[in-house]
Amino acid sequence: MAQSIGSAVQAVQAWHEAVNAGDVEAAVALCADDVEVAGPRGVGHGHDLMRAWLRRSGIRLAPQHPLREVDGRVFVHEHAQWTTAHAPAGAPTDRPVDTWVVFTADGGRLASVSRYETEDDALRAVASVS
Repeated sequence: MAQSIGSAVQAVQAWHEAVNAGDVEAAVALCADDVEVAGPRGVGHGHDLMRAWLRRSGIRLAPQHPLREVDGRVFVHEHAQWTTAHAPAGAPTDRPVDTWVVFTADGGRLASVSRYETEDDALRAVASVS
């Protein structure tokens, strides 16, 4: 069942809690039905894609700064650790690596989760939609 959380920051915090607890269904419930999932491997949409990515990656994410919303987006510098063999090319599974994620929310649910390998890439993406 879909959940709705008040602000974008609250939705992102709740999603992180679910992801880090390994509760894929709770994380998916915090997403819009057509949530956009984007990363170095491409872009797709929907709960099934989010569910498959979270299960396949076993990712754990640790925000490195307090979360805050700017112009409808939450930009997060994360320490990411993949816990399965499905990590991105070259990403270790034995220690965290830096990654940057830009989240958007609509109606208290995540509308998009876009992961970038460099801060510059994330900042360029945010600037291109401003």
